[in-house]
Amino acid sequence: MGMIIGLILAFIVPVFFLGFIYKFDFYQTGQFRFVVLCFGWGIIAYYLAVALHVTLVDNKVSDWDRIIRFVAPVDEEIFKALFLIFLVSRPAFTYSVDGAVYGFATGIGFAVIENVEYVTDEPTIALAVALQRVFSTNLIHASSSAIIGIALGMFRLERSSSRWMVFLVGVALAIGQHMFFNNMISNGTYLIVAIGAGFFGAGFIYLAMRRGRKQAQGWIKEKLGMADRVTDGEARVVNRLESLDEILLPVVERFGAETASQVEKLLFLQARLGIKRKTLDSFQDNEKMRNAVEAEMSDMRMQMDEARRYIGTYAMMFVRGTFTEEIVSVWDQMQTKIQERSAATGGQKGGGLWSSLDDRVKQPVNPGGIE
Repeated sequence: MGMIIGLILAFIVPVFFLGFIYKFDFYQTGQFRFVVLCFGWGIIAYYLAVALHVTLVDNKVSDWDRIIRFVAPVDEEIFKALFLIFLVSRPAFTYSVDGAVYGFATGIGFAVIENVEYVTDEPTIALAVALQRVFSTNLIHASSSAIIGIALGMFRLERSSSRWMVFLVGVALAIGQHMFFNNMISNGTYLIVAIGAGFFGAGFIYLAMRRGRKQAQGWIKEKLGMADRVTDGEARVVNRLESLDEILLPVVERFGAETASQVEKLLFLQARLGIKRKTLDSFQDNEKMRNAVEAEMSDMRMQMDEARRYIGTYAMMFVRGTFTEEIVSVWDQMQTKIQERSAATGGQKGGGLWSSLDDRVKQPVNPGGIE
């Protein structure tokens, strides 16, 4: 019974951590199918690493202690990174937040299958092994891969020669964290310290994703506009997605939940479009990638038009006007104008607007149609 519970925990807890990180991809640029593929690649990477380690020991190139301390942190991170390196050349990989999500998914896939091996090897203490690993080793695997993913996201958008330095520093940090943890565990550190190291790694990824999210906000503000058939009012609403609940609540009350759902879809499509437009700056010399990204953007515009048609003109005006601080209601503008005219005409009712209108109606019109 203990082994069954241990195996369940060894799977559910890491996947829960992955779900949390995936949800933090606020603008939803990462694609779920690639998250699944990265998870699967993590499992493959585990077996590649095991095969290499067994070969090294069987051929007396190294012993298990050296492998755990020095070899595994290097080859495991390299094996996990291979699919990320492939993804970075695809349009689905947009920026550092995508890299964090995809990298974390790869590390979790690796960790889950490794959990199964460890838990089944120790059936009498299976539950304890599972609990120890999911809050320490698993988070190290996930955060190390995520560091490489973040570095690849930065590498993708950087056009200068320093992009390679960014990538190599990311790989070095990932391997260094992994190696430090393995040596710490091999030296018999306290469990609480190992768990602390795991959460420190995960916390670093969380903060890096927050930074990436803030950077994306700047890109949206800079790039989103009429070039993508997005009005100034819509762009301002997109820049307030942090207040999404505030935006959608009155839409639900006036137009219903389905319309609000379409408004949400439209706003996130526009946000992703702004981010995608920023990535085009990095592909000036890569026609293939530029064409692929432009095709994605074209598809997004079609989806946006479809959402606008469903929402309707009145609801779109409501969304743009109600939540844009710079827009004042038409009625307020009329009231202000009337007050100004009233003051100018000595307090005449309506500011003299009706008298002015009467005078205009009585004016003779030139037979030729020109006043």
